[in-house]
Amino acid sequence: MKRLSLSSLPVLFVVGMLIISLLLPGYNSYAAKKRKVDTLKYPELNQFELPEIQKAETANGIKLRLIKYDKLPLVNLYILLKGGEAYESLEKVGLADIMSNLLRIGGTKELSGDQLDKLLDANGISISTFAYNDYFMVSFSCLTDNFDQAVSILAKIIKEPAFDQEKLEEVKTKAATSISRRNETPGAINSREFNKLIYGANSPLAAVQEYEHLENISRADVVQMYQQFFAADNMLVGVSGPLEIKEVQQLFDKYFGDWNTRAKFPPFPGVTPQEYDFKVAFAEKSNLNQSYLSVGHLGVKENMAEKAKIKVFNSIFSKGFTSRLMHRIRVKMGLTYGIYGGIDSEDLYPGKTSFSTYTKSESTVKAIKAIFDEIRRIRQEEVSEKELKDAKDYFLNSYVFEFSSPEEILLDSLEREFYGVDEEAHKKLIEDIKKVTADDVLQVAQQYLHPDKMVIFVVGNEEKIKQGGDLSELGKVKKIDISIKPPPMKEKIPPATPETLEKGKKIIDAVEKKNYKIFKRIKSLIMESSSQLSIGGRTIAFESKTTVLYPDKSYTETSVMGMKIERIVNGKKGIMRQMGQERPVPEEDIEERKFGDLNHILNTKENYKFQYLKEEEVEGKTYHVIYISDAKKNWMKWFVNRDTLLNEIREQVSKMPGQAGIARTVYSDFKIIKGIPFAFKRVTFVKDEKVSEVIIKEIKVNPKVDPSIFELK
Repeated sequence: MKRLSLSSLPVLFVVGMLIISLLLPGYNSYAAKKRKVDTLKYPELNQFELPEIQKAETANGIKLRLIKYDKLPLVNLYILLKGGEAYESLEKVGLADIMSNLLRIGGTKELSGDQLDKLLDANGISISTFAYNDYFMVSFSCLTDNFDQAVSILAKIIKEPAFDQEKLEEVKTKAATSISRRNETPGAINSREFNKLIYGANSPLAAVQEYEHLENISRADVVQMYQQFFAADNMLVGVSGPLEIKEVQQLFDKYFGDWNTRAKFPPFPGVTPQEYDFKVAFAEKSNLNQSYLSVGHLGVKENMAEKAKIKVFNSIFSKGFTSRLMHRIRVKMGLTYGIYGGIDSEDLYPGKTSFSTYTKSESTVKAIKAIFDEIRRIRQEEVSEKELKDAKDYFLNSYVFEFSSPEEILLDSLEREFYGVDEEAHKKLIEDIKKVTADDVLQVAQQYLHPDKMVIFVVGNEEKIKQGGDLSELGKVKKIDISIKPPPMKEKIPPATPETLEKGKKIIDAVEKKNYKIFKRIKSLIMESSSQLSIGGRTIAFESKTTVLYPDKSYTETSVMGMKIERIVNGKKGIMRQMGQERPVPEEDIEERKFGDLNHILNTKENYKFQYLKEEEVEGKTYHVIYISDAKKNWMKWFVNRDTLLNEIREQVSKMPGQAGIARTVYSDFKIIKGIPFAFKRVTFVKDEKVSEVIIKEIKVNPKVDPSIFELK
């Protein structure tokens, strides 16, 4: 996760947007002409002074900072600790986040996780833990009267975490669910894959968690990371509320005084500029009508000497409603609702110099070309005096909003101290902003913007993008695979040999000959079923009716909790309808479902490898175990009953929401319909837990089917 800014720019942005919208041409033109808003003169704002930060330190090295604020009987506390995701090994991506989550919910030596939750709720205490790129954060809020108790509980959590194994599995399951759903949001795909392009796929600053990483993470790993970074000498504590610094120090001495641990810091990972043998990276997402895109290259580390110039440049070029990119791409060309980015820096490593937006598929190439046009223009000519003045005035007149609450002031102060920034930096920044010239902005553009080094990433629908221009117009295109790697099999599959492939194929042929030889005569099928699905501890019941017209048309109507959901597939295209909304079914989803269809596999056997693994006994029955795979590395294990040649068990990657892992489905209650055995019951288990049960109510073979139901209207 990217390090979060500890300032409050969203508030400032909203206020600025509101003011700007009132001044836009055409907005309430009568009032604007009458008042002549552009001619109004505003006096210079009063200087503001930040409140005093009181400081203390415990005997064991915990740094304490306090802003006294007595308007409300509330205390807010924040702890920053050096560490985070950048220090993970590439074999255990996600460990920092898992550790920080488990620190909060995994209980203590005295309290289980559930007992801890009840205690906090009963006393109105909120405690949260977070992991970012280069630090961990722990925070809490409580009433002033509960501050003593809150610190005592905090000490138990930080000093004596239990890291309960059962809770660890819970956290890993949630992480697995996030992995399974990470391609649902195109904006997230854009951010994730562009990050990999800029920092490198093997950089801890861009590493993406996979199922295999979850398998690699043990409780011992969690404990090791905790011991590495959670120590008294690595705690910077900030408090705001109606307290004195001596009270805070006394409580931390009382509850943390016997904690004499020391942190061990490995070196922060280095960053190497990436080299590309392509200009455009593209990821196909066939269900999109819009493209999500980013353009940029590796940026720079935080530089206080250049900060004011870069801020003014960003304001003029790419940040805010009146920026050049917003005016060109949104206002003038009407290609997007928003575009954002700029020369962004980080304190410990280079940030990204990048610009991101979204636009309808047909406008993708046009929008990218416009971005590059504006980059070239700002590198060649000075900005106007009005642009310069507006950018400086906007910053100077609104900077105070970054310090509108004690918490914001405290967090800003903690951040500056954490990264070793001078306490007077904000005052210097204001003075430096006033001195920025048009020539400074030009130099920033020429020094930090390099269009020839920029890489482009696009996620979208290639077919629709081509209707407005080919991505190859921008340079060489490389296709990016964003498919999610399946969980690793605990059982190691041996390399296939001609003998095992031949034996596997013979068994599949025997299965078809004995039980499914008339499959090719099936033209249509209707199946009605009742199902139960377990998600997050809840059981959801639903009814379904599926109509199939072979080889490639299907219509499924599902009723769940009084809601009707339709899924229609016609060839390689499909749609989902729900509550008046309609969205495309991704082509990859259609292809994946074919792989699980018995009829499809038996009728297209030439597309698959059937590798014989072994004989295995399950609950008194003997099975031939066949490993089925295709060219796209999809796989499935069939357990074929040696006596009946029925496929009674299957194992494959779970596709169920919230249930990541290997799914084992047991087929039973076989009934013969027109000479074909159909399983009227199937139960699926993931990690030995039952996650779904399907009961077939009726199957009709070769019924009359209305072909209009497959039309994609």
